[in-house]
Amino acid sequence: MSRLEGLFVACLLVLGGCTVPSLEELMAGRGVRVTVNYTPSFKKGCFVLKVQDAEGAGVERESKSITDLTGAGTTAGILQVNLLRKEGWPSKVKVTVTAHEKDCAGAAVNTRTVEVDLEGNGSTNSVTLVTPDEDGDGYVAKAAANDAASQPGGTDCQDSGTNAAARFPGGPEICDFIDNNCSNIVDEGLPVQTIFRDEDGDGVGGEQLQSCMPASGYVTVGGDCDDTDAARAPGKTELCDEKDNNCDGTTDEGHDKKWYLDDDGDGVPQGPAFTSQCTSPGPKYMKYPSGPPFDCDDADARRAPNKQELCDGIDNNCASDNGVAIDETFPTKGSSCAQGCGTIQCASETSVACNAPEPDLYYQDLDGDGDGIATVIPDVNPKIVCQGAQPPASGYALGLDGDCDDRDSARSSIQAELCDGIDNNCSNGVADEPASCGGTLKQVASHHLSSDNQQWNTVAVHASGYPVWVAGENGKLAVRRSANAKFESFSFGDPATPAPTDGSPAIRPNNCGDVDWRVAWVDSLGRVFLGGAAGALAVHNGTTDACAVGGTGQSASITGLVGFGTGDPVLYITDSSGRLFRWVLGGTVSELEDNSVNYYGLHGLREELLLAVGGSTGGGSGQRFRSYAVTPGGAATSTNGVHSTNVDGNARAVWMGTDNKACAVGDNGAVWRWNGGTPWTRVEPPGGAVTTSFSSVVMRYDAQNAQNPLNEHCYMVDSSTSGRLRRLTPSGTWGSGPDLQANARLHDLAIAPTGDVWVVGDGGRVFHYPEP
Repeated sequence: MSRLEGLFVACLLVLGGCTVPSLEELMAGRGVRVTVNYTPSFKKGCFVLKVQDAEGAGVERESKSITDLTGAGTTAGILQVNLLRKEGWPSKVKVTVTAHEKDCAGAAVNTRTVEVDLEGNGSTNSVTLVTPDEDGDGYVAKAAANDAASQPGGTDCQDSGTNAAARFPGGPEICDFIDNNCSNIVDEGLPVQTIFRDEDGDGVGGEQLQSCMPASGYVTVGGDCDDTDAARAPGKTELCDEKDNNCDGTTDEGHDKKWYLDDDGDGVPQGPAFTSQCTSPGPKYMKYPSGPPFDCDDADARRAPNKQELCDGIDNNCASDNGVAIDETFPTKGSSCAQGCGTIQCASETSVACNAPEPDLYYQDLDGDGDGIATVIPDVNPKIVCQGAQPPASGYALGLDGDCDDRDSARSSIQAELCDGIDNNCSNGVADEPASCGGTLKQVASHHLSSDNQQWNTVAVHASGYPVWVAGENGKLAVRRSANAKFESFSFGDPATPAPTDGSPAIRPNNCGDVDWRVAWVDSLGRVFLGGAAGALAVHNGTTDACAVGGTGQSASITGLVGFGTGDPVLYITDSSGRLFRWVLGGTVSELEDNSVNYYGLHGLREELLLAVGGSTGGGSGQRFRSYAVTPGGAATSTNGVHSTNVDGNARAVWMGTDNKACAVGDNGAVWRWNGGTPWTRVEPPGGAVTTSFSSVVMRYDAQNAQNPLNEHCYMVDSSTSGRLRRLTPSGTWGSGPDLQANARLHDLAIAPTGDVWVVGDGGRVFHYPEP
C-alpha cells in the first residue's frame, strides 16, 4: 500500500482557489474522483460526505460539508470530489453522501454510499441523489420513503405547480386559502369571519364562506343575485333597463311603463290596450296605475267608471255595460229596507234614505261566552229584531258573530288571548299571539329525561308551579326546581354528583330504590310523595338527605295518592286490590276500607270528600265509581256511583275541579262527567268510536277567577302508541288545542295553577307548556 499525503479534499469543480486534478493527474496517482449527481433544481441545500472503513467496524475517517451549490460556473446537478488517501487509511473505504434541504441542519432528504478503492488512482466513482426543489424555496418535495433513488424525502408539501413557492415548512401563513406553512391546515391562526366572493367588484358578494379576509376578491356583504354583473346588486336603484337592478326578483319595478289612450280627456282611458315604454307616446296618453275598470265610452266625457251616478237617464258610472240598470244607485221608492223593518224614500235628486233604522241581529251563542256564530240558519241564526221589538230569550248574543267554536267557551272573537296553547281569540288557529308566553308545548330536552327505553309514569306539580317532579319505572325520579333550571336526577342507579372520593359507591345515595313508581303528589314544602308497585311508598325532599321509604304492607300496586294540609300532610292512598289507606307522615299507614273495586284513580279537593274510580272484581264487570265521606282522623263512608252506560275495562283516573264537578277517564275510550251526587254521565269520545285507553285526566278550575274561560275544562291523555293530549269543554264537545301528538304512550299529566301543562310517557318523553 502506497502512502499518500494525509489530505481529504472536497470541492466543487468551479470553486475559486480550488484546483481539481485532471483525469491524467488522477491516473498519475493523485487520488480517486467521486462524482455526485443530484437533481439540478437543488440549489439551496447542503451535502455532507463521510469516509468510513469499508470493512470491520466502519471507522469514520473524515466528514466534510458542502453548502455552496450555486457558485459561478457550477455545473447544475453535478458535484465532483477528489479523494486523497491519508496515512493509516485502508485501501478501501465507503463514501457516504447525504443531501440536506435548506442547510446542513435541515432534514436529510437522500443518502447514497459508494465503496471506493483508494489504490485505484485515477478511477472515478459516482452516486446519484434525487433532491428535487422545483420551486426553489430550499425545501425538497415530500415522499413516502427516502431509501430509493426515485423516492426523495424532503419536507416541502408542494414543490411544483401553482402556489408552490408560497408553500414550505415554517413559511408565514397568509389569507390565501393555501396551506403556506405545510401544517395541513389552511389559513390557521387568522381571524375568521363571514365573507362573500365578489366577482363583479360591485361591493356585494355572492358565494358565502367562513374564512379569513383575502387581499382582494371578497367582501363582507352578501346577497348579490348576479355576481357577474356590477349593475345588479341588493340596494341598487332600480332603473328602466330591463334588468333586475336591486335583486328583488322583479325587473323595472317602480317604473310604470304602461301608457293608455284617453281620447275624451275625462281621466279614464279606454283600455285595456296600452303601449309599454318608458316615455309617453303622445299628448293624449296617460298613466293609469289603478288599472280597470276602463272607460265605457271614450268619446263622451260625461261617462266613466269614476263618475257619480245621477238621476239623469245617463249611465254616468258605466254600470249598464255590466247588466246593471241606469240610475241603479237610486232604488225605487217603497222598496224594502232595513232588512224588512222599513222602506226606501228619496231624500233629494242625489240621495235616498230608509224610513227605519237597521234592526238588531242576535246570533246563536251555545257556549254562553257572549259571542255568537255566523252560520246562517233560517229563522234561527241570526234572529232579526226590529228596533223596539222583543229580543229573543237566552242563548243568543247581540251583534257578535265571530265565534269560531260555539261549543268551546275558551274560544271566541271577543276572548282575550291567554297563555294556554289555545287559539282563544279565534285568530285562524294561532295560539298565544301576540304576546310571548315563554315557549310552546313541546318535549323537554334533558339528559336525565330522554332515555328511549325510559317510562315516566307520573308527574306532580307544586301549587306555585315549581318544583315539578317526574317518576317512573325502575326507580327513576327527577325534579325541576324552577322555570329556567335543568332537571336533576335522583334516580336509582344514576351516578353520584359529584363523584365520591373516599372510595364509597359511585351510585347516588339519595335515590328511592329500584321501584316502579306509579303515582306522585307534591306538598307545600316541595317534597314529593311516591306510590309504586307492591305497595311501596316514599318521600323525597330534593336534597342530599336519604329518601324515606315505606309501604302499605300489601302486595297490590299503589294507584292513587292525594294529600291535604301544610307542614306534615295527611295522605290518602288507593291500590289495585280496592283498598283505601290513610298515611300520616311520621306515623303509620292505616287501612280504611277493602272492597271489590280494583282502584286505579283517586282525587279530592279536601279531606272530607274523595272520589275513587276503577273496575269491579266481583259480580258483574265494567267501570266503577265511588265517593268517600271522610272524617279527618276517623272513618271513611263510601257511596257507589251510578251510570246508565256500562263500559268494559277500568276507569283509570279521576279529577275534581269543585266539590260537585269532576271528570274521569278509562279503557275503551270512556270519558265521564260528574255533577255531584251519585250519577256519572258518559261523554261521546272524540271522533266517534274510540277504543284506546285514556290514562290520566285533570279538570281546570281557577278558584280566584270564576270568569276564567277554562274553568271546568278537562284535559286528558291516552296510552295509545300515538299518545295525544285532548281537552273536553263543559258543553261536552272536544276543544281545539293545546295540540300534542307524542307518538308514544302517555301515562300522566298535571296542570299547575299558573297554567303550566306537564305530560309524561314512554320513551323518556316529558312535555311541557310553555317550554322555551
